[in-house]
Amino acid sequence: MNRIFLLVLFLTAAIHQGRAQQYNIRSLIDAWKDADTGQSARAQCFYDTLHRKKDTARYQELAYQFREYLVHQPDKRLEARFILYQTLGRLEFGYPITDSTLLHMQKAIRLASELGDDQLMAEIYSVYGGIGGPENYLLYNLKALELQRRVGLQHFFFVFTRFFDISRALYLNQEYRQSIAYGLECLKAPITDHDHAEPLVYMFQLDILGASYKKLGLYDSAAYYYKEMLQQVEEAIPDNPAKQQLWESIGKGNLGHILHLQQQDAAAWPLLNTYLQASLSYGDQLNMAMANNFLAQLHFRQHQFPAALDHWHKAYKASLQAGSLENAAQATEGLATIFRQTRQTDSAFFYYTLHHQHKDSLAAGLRQLQLSNMQARIAFDDLQSGLQQSQLALQQVRTTRNAIMAGIAVLTLLILLLYNRRRIRQRYALQLMQQQQETARQEILHARRQIAGFKDHIIEKNNLIETLEGQLNDMGQQQSQQAITESLQQYTLLTDEEWHQFKIEFARAYPDFLTRLRTLNPQISPAEERLATLIFLQFSTDQIASTLGIGRESVLRSKRRLKQRLQLPETTTIEEYLFNLLDTNS
Repeated sequence: MNRIFLLVLFLTAAIHQGRAQQYNIRSLIDAWKDADTGQSARAQCFYDTLHRKKDTARYQELAYQFREYLVHQPDKRLEARFILYQTLGRLEFGYPITDSTLLHMQKAIRLASELGDDQLMAEIYSVYGGIGGPENYLLYNLKALELQRRVGLQHFFFVFTRFFDISRALYLNQEYRQSIAYGLECLKAPITDHDHAEPLVYMFQLDILGASYKKLGLYDSAAYYYKEMLQQVEEAIPDNPAKQQLWESIGKGNLGHILHLQQQDAAAWPLLNTYLQASLSYGDQLNMAMANNFLAQLHFRQHQFPAALDHWHKAYKASLQAGSLENAAQATEGLATIFRQTRQTDSAFFYYTLHHQHKDSLAAGLRQLQLSNMQARIAFDDLQSGLQQSQLALQQVRTTRNAIMAGIAVLTLLILLLYNRRRIRQRYALQLMQQQQETARQEILHARRQIAGFKDHIIEKNNLIETLEGQLNDMGQQQSQQAITESLQQYTLLTDEEWHQFKIEFARAYPDFLTRLRTLNPQISPAEERLATLIFLQFSTDQIASTLGIGRESVLRSKRRLKQRLQLPETTTIEEYLFNLLDTNS
């Protein structure tokens, strides 16, 4: 009897346990099956449990049960919701996002499209934008926001994060005005549920707004939003004093930089020093690079060159560790400027070369991001086209099985052909643009190598002349030595053919230099252009004299005439002006 009683108890417990598990999945089904505008709120309740309970065993058990349920009772809406739930679970529990995850999310997009449910599609788009890589980040967030506006923003959670994600993506694309527009909408977006408010997102958004206004030179607006950001730090980071101190210093550091840009250096000093010390304390390499760059600019304007040099060296080191090309370009430009001011030509040339390398890499990265965005647009169009064709096929199956179907099929084929033709053209244009960019890059690199070879060639010949002069001095042949020296000084180190080739390569390496020079002074002579190019390449006065076959004093007079023709102020040297000619044109 006791054994029978225990068996009955065991079976009863098992039945109750099975019912409890079935109740869990039933609650998901009941919440996810509806298609009204309240569906997002009901689904969010279950997404929230992933974050609050952190119960991986429960998550995996529910996922297993739901898969079994869908095998026996297929349902497009429930399957799409289940895929979204699984993906959010992977993000919450730190599971890797794999190609399989992305394929499942693409299937969820197809299912939502077949259902014609914009609200469900908007939810899926917003998650896919966050996991689909940088090329999909902007596109899918824009598409999600478009659908959310159509349905009504009040029916969604985390609307402000859509605006923030778009604002951030546009900032990374250097589209600052559009970034500001979406950033301001983020600040004004309605919070449908204060339990889902994210003060940290608002703090980040204020930072991006301040940075965007600063990039545009609108310093008062930039300062306003950095001050607003400082008001948010304590609420956004309540439980991490070190990180809170870092973000307070970020706000103060940017305010200090703005004051420096507004010629208020005295007020900028303490803010920038606070920024640097907090960055060092936290060990944040990116902010260390920015703080050192800001302080270097401040010291440089005060003519405190050793301090500026030290900060730019530290900024460059930190920028390399942080992987920040923008800060590396700023630091190397500053170092090159310092060395040029102090007449350390080799170091100046070295850092100018690094500066241009970092600028080129930065520009290449931006172009690659823009190309990736274009490719994502093509892929999205392909997906949308596939969804439209799938829906059309379903409609054809449901509506007709006669000759009209054949006519629609022919029309569909024509549409596909036209679309494919358009797609092929787009891809061809994309490939052509990539080839042209690569060709242009290779031509510039080749031309700069040719210019470097030209300079080495001139230096080699000049050294030969100096060697011959030295040998004559050793021989003590004073009279003949003077005659030969004068002859050597009049010797032109380049033939007309070499000058012609040099001009071609120089125009390829620095296509804007002569154009800019002629724009500033249309009456400039060929001889003055030749002198200007040699100065730009950082030839010394003696090297220029040897190259042109004239005396050193003639070179100095030519420099003075060129300076007068360009109407330069006394405080600006012709060398300084020509070195910066391309920068003033950018």
